[in-house]
Amino acid sequence: MAMTVDGRKVKSLIELLSGYHRMRGSRGYHESMMALMSYLKRSGLPSRRFRVLTYPADGKNVSGNILTTMAWEPIYGELWLERPERVFITSTSISRVSLVSGSSGSDGWKELPLVEFSGEGDYTGKAVLANDNPVKVFEQAVVNGGASCLILCYMRKSFEEIGRSLEMLPDMTNYLSIPYDSESASKKAVAFSITKAKFDLLQSALNNGSPVVGFTADALLNEGELEVLEIDATGVESEPGIMITAHLCHPSPGADDNASGAALAVELARVLHEERFPLPVKVVLVPEYLGTVPYAIQLRREKKLPAFTINLDMVGADQEKTGSTFILSRVPPYLPQKWGRVFEYYINRLMPSNGGYPLKRFGEIPFMAGSDHCVFTTLGVPSPFAGHLPDRYYHSDFDTPEMMDDKELEWVGNAVLKTLEHVHSPDEKASVVTKGKMLGELYSLINMISGREGSAELLDLLISNYEGGRVAEALVDGSGIPSSMPLEPTFESSLGLEWLKIVPEDLKTEVGPELLSMADFIVGGSMIIGSREAVELLTSIHYEVDISKVRMLTGWMIEKCLLRSQ
Repeated sequence: MAMTVDGRKVKSLIELLSGYHRMRGSRGYHESMMALMSYLKRSGLPSRRFRVLTYPADGKNVSGNILTTMAWEPIYGELWLERPERVFITSTSISRVSLVSGSSGSDGWKELPLVEFSGEGDYTGKAVLANDNPVKVFEQAVVNGGASCLILCYMRKSFEEIGRSLEMLPDMTNYLSIPYDSESASKKAVAFSITKAKFDLLQSALNNGSPVVGFTADALLNEGELEVLEIDATGVESEPGIMITAHLCHPSPGADDNASGAALAVELARVLHEERFPLPVKVVLVPEYLGTVPYAIQLRREKKLPAFTINLDMVGADQEKTGSTFILSRVPPYLPQKWGRVFEYYINRLMPSNGGYPLKRFGEIPFMAGSDHCVFTTLGVPSPFAGHLPDRYYHSDFDTPEMMDDKELEWVGNAVLKTLEHVHSPDEKASVVTKGKMLGELYSLINMISGREGSAELLDLLISNYEGGRVAEALVDGSGIPSSMPLEPTFESSLGLEWLKIVPEDLKTEVGPELLSMADFIVGGSMIIGSREAVELLTSIHYEVDISKVRMLTGWMIEKCLLRSQ
């Protein structure tokens, strides 16, 4: 069996998807999903191999730790500086992301005095100009301050090393969101995202007088549905199967994030079908987190969770154009390692090269939160994440199909296919190399946990997950020291992202930039291991941080009822 991906076909699907404004619960999301289904049906997949599952998008329903949003349907938005002079600022005609995700409509043309955001205060009847975190600005200026309109210039994940900053990209509009659960949507705030160049123009007007802005916004916030598309790529009936996941949502163009992952996943489904791959493989396209969590919880309750998943999120970037690096997020050590290690083997084996010299950048990182692999990881399913970060044009209107590389897509896609082939017909060299790597990692872990509290619960688990077998007997000295306290999550699946808004700034500073990933690692670890000291020890080792920081984070999560230990 010699299955291969044609990067040109994947890139053509990215071009197709980038034309859809794929917001969760929107018409654009639905139409993009139907376009992909049509492509696969025309390629020979029968209708019975598709299943669309729906979950509430009402802004009230809670699944696991995730509060759903309303269904948001953006139609049009336009913003002007009206006084002291009339200057066009932005509109959705030139940038679909200029209307912030979650923005309400304005009920016609409005003109408001413009003020600058300065923290808590009275902003009643004002348009507020801000270059701070949109969630923070929304809470302080709209919820607490009564503002009617937000004009935002903000960039997540700045990396000056690759030319990613507001100053370096003054004409780029960033994709931003404000809360739009049912309660937040009731505030009826209009919000725009603008370029750094236009932000400077408005700030200059503020410095020289009392400017007025005019705007109109047409957007619907309704109760709707989140759609998950499940594609049975092979038609083979047996459990547990293998799953390839990718989120379909995000605004136009959203080429790398994540038209690339969805397009590659769909093309993999076509190849697997045409090649009659003999094992059960499902390709699942989701609204990120909000659709994945209820879907995965449903599979768990039906006892249909996959053996492992591969999550494709931002997999097509041209490294030279975007400054990005292909990364693989490791499977946490409290879960079986084999398929993550086989996938990594084929990524390295298939890396584009010339005369043995690699032509691409690739790196492996600790378990990273922030995408749909977390949902399955925290339910006990090994779920390696493949993607490109950092990216110069991440979450912006510059994330276009022109920034995609068909050879990069082939590299990632063929590594997935070789991993699936290995499940069916193991390659001897791949087996030897991956087994050797796992044993080396096991040796290192056993030495690092030796003699420390919590090690007793970890020894057998690690030996099993790294397939140590009898070899491990020579590595283990004693039975380890047991934990004294239990630990378990208070909900099913991943923490998600919205909980971050309640994390105190001093805790973020003290724990460091890995806080989000460490927290989801702890959630999954507490579900699998069930004892506090063991989870904290493994977290400390995995992220190479002092255990006191892990204990601080765990203690706060217990205090906020995200974990319990009693």
